[in-house]
Amino acid sequence: MLAALQKFAKSWFAAAILGLLIICLAFLGLGNDPFQFQAGSWVVKAGAREVAPQEFSLVFDQAKKRLEQQYQQQIPTETAVKQGFDRQVLDQLVMNESLSETLTRIGLSAPKALIDQELLKIPAFFDQITGRFDEATFNRLLSENNLTPAIFKKSIGDDILRSQFGSTLTAGLKTPRIYSALQGAYGLEERDISYFIVTPTSVGSAAPPTEAEMQTFLKQNAARLMRPEYRTFQVVRFTSEDFKAQVKADEAEVLKRFNFRKDSLSKPETRTVVQIPVKNAAAAADAAARLKRGEDPAAIAKALGSEPVIYDNKPRSALFDKVLGDAAFSLPIDGVSAPLKGELGLAVLKVTQIVPGKIANLEDSRQEIEAEVIKDAAANKAYAQSQVYDESHRSGAGLTESAAKAGAKIITVGPVTAQGAGPDGKPINGLSPDVLKAAFALTEGGESDLVEISAGDQFAVRIAKITPAAPPALSEVRGDLIKLMTAQKTAKMIQDRAEGLAARIRKGETVAAVGASANYKAVALDGMTRAGAQTHEALGREVLQAAYEGSKGQVFTAGVPRQGLLVAKIESVRPGKADQVAQLAESQRQGFTQEVFRDVETATQTYSKSKVKAKSDRARALKALGLDPAAYVEGPAEKADGAKAK
Repeated sequence: MLAALQKFAKSWFAAAILGLLIICLAFLGLGNDPFQFQAGSWVVKAGAREVAPQEFSLVFDQAKKRLEQQYQQQIPTETAVKQGFDRQVLDQLVMNESLSETLTRIGLSAPKALIDQELLKIPAFFDQITGRFDEATFNRLLSENNLTPAIFKKSIGDDILRSQFGSTLTAGLKTPRIYSALQGAYGLEERDISYFIVTPTSVGSAAPPTEAEMQTFLKQNAARLMRPEYRTFQVVRFTSEDFKAQVKADEAEVLKRFNFRKDSLSKPETRTVVQIPVKNAAAAADAAARLKRGEDPAAIAKALGSEPVIYDNKPRSALFDKVLGDAAFSLPIDGVSAPLKGELGLAVLKVTQIVPGKIANLEDSRQEIEAEVIKDAAANKAYAQSQVYDESHRSGAGLTESAAKAGAKIITVGPVTAQGAGPDGKPINGLSPDVLKAAFALTEGGESDLVEISAGDQFAVRIAKITPAAPPALSEVRGDLIKLMTAQKTAKMIQDRAEGLAARIRKGETVAAVGASANYKAVALDGMTRAGAQTHEALGREVLQAAYEGSKGQVFTAGVPRQGLLVAKIESVRPGKADQVAQLAESQRQGFTQEVFRDVETATQTYSKSKVKAKSDRARALKALGLDPAAYVEGPAEKADGAKAK
């Protein structure tokens, strides 16, 4: 999974979109103050440029979300950090800031026109009604996020500059044909091998392990075979689900809730209205006449030097100008208003669609409201029952006695691990994390106080038995252990025979002669090439690697999946056919060019990082993610780096 991020992080594309990502985060509903810098609290520093902890946190979250969307599963922050995901994001930010600083120092900057184009791609800056860029909205959003227009536009400019610099640097680059020719020759080099396979059935049955051998095996592998701690406990739970069947919805309460929510449940009348702004009374009269004739509003507005404003399926509240709003909601469908003087000047309106409103009635909402009333009533009963239990328990009675007094059921759970799995390794259904957490925080015989999961859902636990973590007894695993150790002995017998036969071949005997002496049929495999490796994939990776990497005359043994151990000799190594090499070289040239692109990118970023002496502070980055840096220190080297950064 994380390999996908590594590949992404090495591209110019990553440098571009991470920059845009930082810019746009404030306008995607991800919290305030993402660019609130504090002196000396940087996570990344490259010359005069700094990345603040809040900025790193937002970039990390968005990068993680993209990975989660790709793999369709949630990735906890702790898991991502343990796999080094934070380092990937941190390293990419270092590279971005280093390159931007270097380009700034040599006097490069993005044209204002390109920056303005990027601004027009951000929907948050546009008026939702007119669909046009709104300068007031732009300034307000920047102010809410502690940004100025100058700083914001500079960030966009940096991103454009990095992207275009990378494209310019590699434009027109093609690698010499000799590079791909070398790989073509390598891929089509031909090899002949002879081999036979030593199978399990050919070496006979291995003797079962003795008691002493099995005991020794268990001791040597005690840590690996260690079974987790198991706990068996009793749970008494007070939940509204147990009482829903016992209560009915009180009609007075249903009516009370409906009246309280009636306005929000109702749907207002909506209208689609075309507004044509005009400059004077004559233009207004002309626009009204043409609208009544059914002419296109856009054409009318264009002829009068303005643009139509469309209110598409909007309620009365969406038309903030009272004069226009009153007129729009008094006209019939296809009705055209007289010239109107609104707050922003003269205009003419036409109503093109009317969707009647709907006043909510109790019967339409009854089912939903009754369900809420029943749920709350059941929660109250569950709470009352829990209070009877709690009073008894606090007075000194045990869980069993207190549950009986409250009339609550006791459920026995376990044995179960802290992760909720039973002895068979499968999760126990219906066991909540809250119950597990409480159960594994007590000693044997201990009882918890009431723990609230949610309104109308509480529980308490009592630990009946704790089975400490321990390796399995021989009696429990005897059958599996006999199979395992017998298989290991058989594998050793195969290995010994294969090595013995291989030794004879190394001394000069042929593969065919040695194989025949042991009743194995030799196979000659001619013309093997790396480019055609898939043809022989049934032999397995271990065999193919040895065959392609060995030298002429080399004898080797390698495992064949589900068959046994192969004994082989590389009989011949020769160059591939010239015409095929040339054809492959040309087809692979583009791939080589892409590899050179990546080398150029890496070299440029590395140079920039060294030139501006860029650095990062992982401890601050982890704190920005809400984690304790001490829990993720890998060794002395990292501690030293962190200290140096500070």
